[in-house]
Order: sequence, then structure tokens, then C-alpha cells
Amino acid sequence: MDKEKQQYVVGVDIGGTHIRIGAITTEKKLCFFTKKKINDVLDHNQPITSLIKFLEEYIQTHFSIEDTLAIGIGFPSIVSKDKKSIYSTPNLECLSNINIVDPLQDYLEVPVFIDNDVNQLLQFEISKRDILKDDIVLGFYIGTGFGNSIYINQQFLDGKNGAAGELGHIPVLNSDDMCSCGNPSCIETKASGKKLVSIHKESFSDVPFEKIFSYYSNHQIIDEFIKAISIPIVTEINIFDPHLVIIGGGVTGMDNFPVKRLEEYILTYCRKPFPAEGLRIEYAEDTDSAGVIGAATSILNRSNFEDKITS
Repeated sequence: MDKEKQQYVVGVDIGGTHIRIGAITTEKKLCFFTKKKINDVLDHNQPITSLIKFLEEYIQTHFSIEDTLAIGIGFPSIVSKDKKSIYSTPNLECLSNINIVDPLQDYLEVPVFIDNDVNQLLQFEISKRDILKDDIVLGFYIGTGFGNSIYINQQFLDGKNGAAGELGHIPVLNSDDMCSCGNPSCIETKASGKKLVSIHKESFSDVPFEKIFSYYSNHQIIDEFIKAISIPIVTEINIFDPHLVIIGGGVTGMDNFPVKRLEEYILTYCRKPFPAEGLRIEYAEDTDSAGVIGAATSILNRSNFEDKITS
């Protein structure tokens, strides 16, 4: 008996260091997950050509173009309002200010959807929960930078140009530190993985970086770092009065990260009585495939996509 033909949505999570890819069935099962160094995949002189080659080889290795319903890609970038181009990718300059979708679709002849990678990560978390129609969900991801996603009215807030939710780039008074975005004084210069690397190098290089919280969690410098992380989180909570807050990212996933102290600072600065009272904070699942699943799930959840799925 012939095996029933399976169809897939390909999810791709592009980061500054790694690229992750997987295929999601119409039943939302992850298959063929792969993780590679970004420099082994992306040719910085020919980013589009190398990305096409990577996608084509992955698909042909595991199934076929004919079995591919769509491709969803998350970028650590500002994505244009029409979801075709990316404007600014500080950690991957070769992917700045280019149209991604049209050349990929023209070559592969498969629908391609792109978005900010943090939206894809939050989509993964939302897909695991019963989120009501009017719920506001805020996602904060402290990794290399400070990622943010705002889910409201059953969609991600993108703004006039696609640049909404750049919380890591709100300015901080009495600071002239230059941010990788090109502006001075961004909160990301105080509250991010990049800042933690600097703190480790300057003050705690006697222990491995990944153990910095295990050894120095109670140090004043670390305490100020945790407080700095809480400030942009509380700022947005006070604006949106959310139903749910999701916190994740590589920094909060490190050994012995002081979760309780972060929550204490959040509640200290949160407006009373609301939104402080009853504030619901949960933590993102620490899995390599979150962005991949989120990118694919966001496509499968589209109401106008269901008719493309054949039985």
C-alpha cells in the first residue's frame, strides 16, 4: 500500500549565530529539524542565492517542492509592513535593506512568509495556550539583544512601517552608550546579552560566562543588570495592561538566573493597583525549535490558508 502523501510547511529561524529549520505537518508535527552555523549557510556576498540554495537542498533532501505548502522565515530584523523586505539586521548586515520574499517565491514557486523572529517565538508560546479573542499577550526575549513582541486583537502589532515593538531601543536618560542600531542611549545597551558579556569581561572573568549567575547572582553589578531588564518590561506592561506576559531568551535561560528577583523588580515598578495586581508572568519553553514551529504555525493558523491543504 502506498504511503499517504504528506504535506509540509517549512519553518526557518535565522539568528546571528545559528539557522534552524524544520518541516511541520498539517497536523502540526515537527519533522526533520536541523540546526547549522549561520556562516556555514549564508554567503554574506550573495545572501539571497545562498539562502535559496539552502532551502532547496533541505526540501529536496527530505521531501519535495511539490509537497511544500509554504515557507515561513523569522529574521532578527525590522520587517516591512508588507512582509516582503527586511530593513535592519545589526548582527547580519548582509540581510539589511533587501527584498527577501519575491526572489525566494520566484525561484522556489512556493508561498513565502516572513516576520520578526520574536513574533515567531511568541507565536510558538501562544499556540500552546488557550488565548482568548481579546487577550493581550506581551513577549520579552532577552538574548543577544532585547526582543519584544506585542499580540493584540489576535494579531501581532507591527505599526505603520513594521517597526513596532522595538522595545530594546527606547532611550535611557543620562546615558550616551552607542547601540548597534546606530542610536545612542538605547535600553539594549544596559539590558541585553551583549551587556552581560561586557559585564562578565570587565568584572567576573574569573568564572565561565555561563556560570555568572551561579557565582555572582547577589553582586550589586548583577543586581543593577536585573533591575535594568525589568524597566522596559514594566514600561510596556504599564502601557498595555496585558492578560499574559511571556519572558524568555538565552539570558533568562542561563543557570541560576534570578527569576524571583526579576519578578520582584517588575512588581515594584508596576503601576498599583493595576496592572500589578493579578499580573500573570510565565516563561518561554527553552527549546531550539520554538522559532521554527512558530514560523510554520503562524502560516497554518491563517484562515485563508486552510483551502491550500489537501487531504
